[in-house]
Amino acid sequence: MTYPPPPPPPSSSTNLGTIRTYILIAFIFSIISAIAWVIAGLFYISLFAAAAATAGAFGVGFVAAAFLIPAIVFLVMMVFAILVFLRVWKMYKVINAGDIATLKATSNIVWAIIALIFAGVIPGIMLILADGPIKQL
Repeated sequence: MTYPPPPPPPSSSTNLGTIRTYILIAFIFSIISAIAWVIAGLFYISLFAAAAATAGAFGVGFVAAAFLIPAIVFLVMMVFAILVFLRVWKMYKVINAGDIATLKATSNIVWAIIALIFAGVIPGIMLILADGPIKQL
């Protein structure tokens, strides 16, 4: 009994196209998440300003704890989301230039997990999905 030959391995141009798509999706959604963290932080800072102006029986200390702590958390998350965005942008520029050695050097599962935590589910999953084909190049 003869078996048909195995399918040919995917070409590197097909892998590069797939990786480019994954990185582009991660790029777009990391921009969106960074903007969302900025908006959330500024919203809580404006809530603090409005509540501090009308602070009554509780005083400014309670208002600061209620609004400034979440604002600081959102702004710290924004910093990490911007770092993820810059890393994805670098990967996107490298893949468009066709520099596979630099692409392999910049691809790291740790950055994918950081993206998953700080930049959102979609950029993190896209970076995780792109890591396998990048390692195969």
